[in-house]
Amino acid sequence: MKAYYELVDEIQRDVERLREESGGVPCPSDCFSCCRNTSTMAISEVEARDLKVGLDALPAELRTHIHQKAERSIKKLKAHGYDAEDIMPDAGMKAIEVVKGTPEGECPMLIGGVCSVYEHRPVICRVWGYPIQNSNELACCHKTFIGKRRQFRPLNYTRYWRVCQDLSRELGATQKTPNCYLVSQLLSE
Repeated sequence: MKAYYELVDEIQRDVERLREESGGVPCPSDCFSCCRNTSTMAISEVEARDLKVGLDALPAELRTHIHQKAERSIKKLKAHGYDAEDIMPDAGMKAIEVVKGTPEGECPMLIGGVCSVYEHRPVICRVWGYPIQNSNELACCHKTFIGKRRQFRPLNYTRYWRVCQDLSRELGATQKTPNCYLVSQLLSE
């Protein structure tokens, strides 16, 4: 996990650099739109292990609420023929259409508009809102950096994700897990 925490520190330095270059935090404190349709988002094993630390630190009542939320998402996905293995080949992009815009599409760890595991959130959650390099594409929240995304050196999400995958392979994990299934699994352990 040491290498993962070093990556998280690197990401934080890169985010701070971009904040300084751009003049601040791009997202309003009351916006959590990016968390609305992430119940099928892929999470690597190394991120899952850190997420487990955050979930375990929560009060039992909150863990139960998060678990129930994840289970509701899973139930809706299963009703439409999806399970964890069916979702990952398309990284959840087709499956999210089943729950998009519904409470079941929301990240299970989003409680009252706040991330309950903020210090342990996955890598994409740490960088979204800023311009990111994702493979050959420049990606960014549609609400931020409007008209000026190309003015800044983007965060290298492609590299961050590759490091997570490499570290996960070193831990013996070869596949990523959809958010709601992972959270349910972590809270069932």
